Amino acid sequence: MAFVDERIQEYFFNGYDNNEIIFLLWSNHNVKISCRHLKRRLARLNLRRRRYSLDMAIRAIQEEMMFSGQTLGCRSMKRRLLQKHGIFIGRDDVLCLLRIIDPDGVDLRASHCLTRRMYLNNGPNYLIHVDGYDKLKPFGFAIHGAMCGFSRRILWLQVARTNNDPCVVASYFLKYLEEINSAPRCVRLDAGTENIYIEDIQKSFRWYHDDDMCGEKSVIIGRSMSNQRIERWWRTLREMGISFWIHLFKDMEDQGMFSLANNEHIECLRFCFMRIIQQELDQIKMEWNNHYIRAQRRYDDDGSLPGKPDMMFFHPEIFGAVDYKFPVDICDVLEFQRLFPSPSPRGCCEDYAAYFDHLLLDGGRTVPQTIEKAIEALNYLVEKL
Repeated sequence: MAFVDERIQEYFFNGYDNNEIIFLLWSNHNVKISCRHLKRRLARLNLRRRRYSLDMAIRAIQEEMMFSGQTLGCRSMKRRLLQKHGIFIGRDDVLCLLRIIDPDGVDLRASHCLTRRMYLNNGPNYLIHVDGYDKLKPFGFAIHGAMCGFSRRILWLQVARTNNDPCVVASYFLKYLEEINSAPRCVRLDAGTENIYIEDIQKSFRWYHDDDMCGEKSVIIGRSMSNQRIERWWRTLREMGISFWIHLFKDMEDQGMFSLANNEHIECLRFCFMRIIQQELDQIKMEWNNHYIRAQRRYDDDGSLPGKPDMMFFHPEIFGAVDYKFPVDICDVLEFQRLFPSPSPRGCCEDYAAYFDHLLLDGGRTVPQTIEKAIEALNYLVEKL
């Protein structure tokens, strides 16, 4: 009983409607309940979609506006309020509050427009797009991600000290292969040396299949600007919170808190902020994968179906599609992972990490878990260097 209630709460706060919750309970957990039964459970758990405290919503929005939430539009803020604060509020109400709290930000976001290209993809793992994001790299943070072209689900979104090391990039890909216990039909990569191991791994797993894209054809290499699916999403990533970090680090540099010319200062930045930024990326990934993507009105048949990325990826049969993954031997994946271990979540070099831990311990401080504490720790460490 408690297990079912936990799953209902999880799906509710991820933004799924009643019919989707019933389907997910049956599909993922073999739990069959009726719509009336679900409504009774929601009422007993005090989960209501149309009731919220205006004061709570305003305080939550103001809290988000203090940091990376200042870049969110009304739809993204609606998801953030539900998943992070447990507040179910309509999009129009969020927009009204944003117009009052942040009118300049609303006008700025409304001024952007984008001409979209047509894109075709037949199902999950039919073609996945892999790319790196370098806007935070000057400050020591290299982001790497991948997207399913059909569902637009973010498959991984990681930050490390580099996204140019082919071993690091390969570890992300191998972790994804372990999660699905399969290999995708095709992978879209840039023509960079950081992708050489992904290319070899993908081809090796697809070499003995007999479909039209097996072996050499299972990897598509081209210019970064042509990798349209993931390249477009980097703009969304910036809108969902990364621009906050860009401006924060630029302001801190202008205030003389650190110098980009000093390698020790860069290691301090990584030590203080790497885990916090990864938590932010995990939050963005969860919000994106559970939000509803509207139909593309510009084209009648552009291959982009409306729906939630997680639902489209894990249950393609609902959308008239099939999963194009190809089974692999998990032992082979684990053997590859021994060659390409995941990077340290601490971000900085281990020697620096041990030294910074020692300095914080001497000062009666702990490893920072919030942005404010990270800024304080950075100031303290830079003074001690």
